[in-house]
Amino acid sequence: MKNNLKPNQRKSAYMQITRKCNNDCIFCSNPAFDKEIDIHELEKRLHFYKNKKINEIVFSGGEPTESLILIEAIVLAKKLGFKPKIITNGVNLSDLNYVKKLKKAGLEHLHISIHSHIDNDSDFLTQKKGHLKKTLKGFVNCLEEGLVVNVNTTINSVNVKYLSHFINYLIKKFPQINHYVFNNLDIGESDKNLRSKAGDNTKIIAKFTEMELELSKTVKLLKSNGKTFRIERVPLCYMDEFEQFSTETRKIIKEESYRCIFIEKGREDIYMELHDPRKERRHKAEICKICNLNCICAGVCMEYSELFGDSELFPVFKNPKEIILRVKGGFNEKN
Repeated sequence: MKNNLKPNQRKSAYMQITRKCNNDCIFCSNPAFDKEIDIHELEKRLHFYKNKKINEIVFSGGEPTESLILIEAIVLAKKLGFKPKIITNGVNLSDLNYVKKLKKAGLEHLHISIHSHIDNDSDFLTQKKGHLKKTLKGFVNCLEEGLVVNVNTTINSVNVKYLSHFINYLIKKFPQINHYVFNNLDIGESDKNLRSKAGDNTKIIAKFTEMELELSKTVKLLKSNGKTFRIERVPLCYMDEFEQFSTETRKIIKEESYRCIFIEKGREDIYMELHDPRKERRHKAEICKICNLNCICAGVCMEYSELFGDSELFPVFKNPKEIILRVKGGFNEKN
């Protein structure tokens, strides 16, 4: 792998600082339990990343705003030269004073996770009644404070029925938000230890054939509104004409690694560094061998194939060179 960074090139890594969470999402890939790190351990882990030439730290969880050291963590990360970010469900950001403290500490950019704009569906997905209102207030507070906010959402069997309407709601309500991340559900063990809750609640998983139409409509909507986006864990045969926005395909082409320090249950915490998405608990069907995009596609999660088989997958016969060129910057990002 290449380690030489170009000037201002981002080299990011994730760090879980708590596994506590104030939601109980039915599909969570990192289920909550009562364990977190203290500021001394956090400082050690920041220096570990510093030695790896990391320049952007994403604090996650669990829910990072449940950690009592988050503000200290942001201050320390900034002091050591990192750009700190957080991934949050936004519930605690409904407190404007807390948002102001995060901003004063040095937070400039965050991802807020939201999975439906419909109260009953959100209550079901998060298993917490009334939290949608708090998350939406969190969006408002962060944007009013001038923070850069990205949207994270899962693709699941509930919101897949109206995904484009959901995103249209967010575009109209928060026109300042310019970037969206779509995570198809991780149904295995992201840390190779603790099983995702989606694996125990398989009815929440959307099949590729169920998401195909709504995903395409959503992409067209985002493009027409000048928004950028990424899509994770969807094979390229279901991303016709927007393959360059696959997170895994971009990592393959740009030779980017995934790095995370996981807080573990029942064992020591671990550092994971993955260099090739095609080797991250992935599966390819026999028919994938004749697909022209096989070399830049990560395939499907092994657990998905075990549940649903390979009958949804089909080969694509377009030239991968155009997609590679788009990823490397030969085409306008929003085209």
